[in-house]
Amino acid sequence: MTPDLRSLDPLTPAERKQHAEQVTTLWQAYRNHENIRVPVTFACDDQLWTMAAGCTFGEFYREPRIHMQAQVLGRKWFTEHVIADMSPYPPEKWPVAVQLWMEENEYFGCNVIYQEDNYAWGMPLDLAKTDLLHYLADLDPEERVRSSSAYTMYQELKALADDFEFEGRKVAIIPPGQGTHGIFTKAAEVRGLEQLCIDLIEDPDFAHAYLHLFTEKQLARIRAWRRLTQPEAPELPLSAWSCPDDSLQLLSATLYEAFVLPCHAELYRSMTSGHRGMHLCGYASQHFQALYHKLGIRTLDGPGDFIDHGRYLREMPGLAFNAQFDHTVVSSGSPGHIEVMVRGMLRPGSCVPGRYNIVGFVEAITPLENVRLAYQVGVTAGATHLES
Repeated sequence: MTPDLRSLDPLTPAERKQHAEQVTTLWQAYRNHENIRVPVTFACDDQLWTMAAGCTFGEFYREPRIHMQAQVLGRKWFTEHVIADMSPYPPEKWPVAVQLWMEENEYFGCNVIYQEDNYAWGMPLDLAKTDLLHYLADLDPEERVRSSSAYTMYQELKALADDFEFEGRKVAIIPPGQGTHGIFTKAAEVRGLEQLCIDLIEDPDFAHAYLHLFTEKQLARIRAWRRLTQPEAPELPLSAWSCPDDSLQLLSATLYEAFVLPCHAELYRSMTSGHRGMHLCGYASQHFQALYHKLGIRTLDGPGDFIDHGRYLREMPGLAFNAQFDHTVVSSGSPGHIEVMVRGMLRPGSCVPGRYNIVGFVEAITPLENVRLAYQVGVTAGATHLES
């Protein structure tokens, strides 16, 4: 499918200024729990950036200059084409991240497969249980970080940034390794997803030992990254922190509380003394009660149109949702399908000021007409149903 690079009725300078003011007012009101409609935003990642830059995934992952240029071009394209409750202006400095999704897998020694035309992925470690535990225990966090492709990319991006400017703006290189894509998610990728699920049932003692050691080494990894890239940054714990753990959807509430919750407790205790958030994918509502009451999560990011957000907002008065549209509906649904999906997520019980907003995801194949429709319906329905 040919990417849609057309601008749909681009804003005039006056309209852009007005929209920017409206967005600022909306989010100020949201923070004060006084917003009069539900904010709707969108996000993107490598696949849209590579489209905007005309490069392959392989080139993006291998070449530092392309890595930087693609992000800047992609963010410019996104700012100009996707109008939602976000600033319609470029940032003062273009943020450039080390966008290597398998950095954690490489840290743990996995073989990472870099595809030319799609995302990278990591192979599990082929080690027996005892050997795996000994291997993890012996990992030198700082040596692993220093020898990683992510660290090399970071160093090269920093060197390029001194002389790099795009449309009168410099770039800001974001240090990698400041969090994790999930204790259970990454532990499953390193061990093998099916194998770790089997371990939970057939060898719970090993599973406990593995997950706790994995958590210890993840925290050591984060601290090593901070020492190497931000030596003057505040010491941990931070005032707020969030991470994803998408594979929790595979676990029952009982298995989560027995095996993963203690690891999450150690992770969050080490990372933040304040606000706690978590991103989840898929059907993970079986964990909401434990995440809220036992882990202290106060922002849940990701739950989509398949759950009753209003129910959980009523049951957990300190909780907020960054809900997500069904990305497949936005990218390939009919106008009627998109409208039904958006309105279904803006039921009266869900639209609580300061506690509910919606995020969509723009793929390279997503028609801009669909993005605009989802936003327009969100503006109308979110204002109609907002309640105190």
